[in-house]
Amino acid sequence: MSEATQLTGIVAIVRLRDQAAKDEVLNSLSLGGITNIEITLGTPECLETVARWRGSTAAQIGVGTVRTDDDARRAISNGAQFLVTPTTVPSVLAIANDAEIPVICGALTPTEIDLAWSLGAAAIKVFPANSVGGPEYLKSIMAPMPDVSFMPTGGVDVATAQLYAELGCTGVGVGSALVAEDLVATNRWDALASRAKEFVHGWGDGLPARGRRIT
Repeated sequence: MSEATQLTGIVAIVRLRDQAAKDEVLNSLSLGGITNIEITLGTPECLETVARWRGSTAAQIGVGTVRTDDDARRAISNGAQFLVTPTTVPSVLAIANDAEIPVICGALTPTEIDLAWSLGAAAIKVFPANSVGGPEYLKSIMAPMPDVSFMPTGGVDVATAQLYAELGCTGVGVGSALVAEDLVATNRWDALASRAKEFVHGWGDGLPARGRRIT
């Protein structure tokens, strides 16, 4: 899939509970250098926001927390350029693959990861990565699966983003450490853009050191 190759680096996760994502969220993330933005289905007006943002940015706009066939079809019909799932659901992957929409597929154990990859996932969202050891867990998992593209998600900060880049991960998903609900509620767009830049720079700093042993 041509679009899948662009799903690298920082994927900003917009997960808001009480408010729709304002267009300033998109503008701030883009200003900070973010080129992949996931809006979760639990965010108010998620699909409307995806449809609107698709026509106003060069960034890839995807839909997250996709768990059912209906979720996948609704997301795709509203213009999602990629899907992100918390779990591995074969029928969701089949629907997305038929539509040539890449899926960052949630999986945790070696068996789940191998299954998701064999079903055509564009990348594996190792989630929740922080709960099972973070970079050390990824290092162990990647050794016998060198062909798999990994996007760890969960508890990712700037420092761990750099470590994941060093390990050779395709990217990372970053939620509240980047798009914090309080920043959006108080219209602190400069702070959001600044956080985005920090994550982009942290990821970039890790790229020259890919393959360095983490001790």
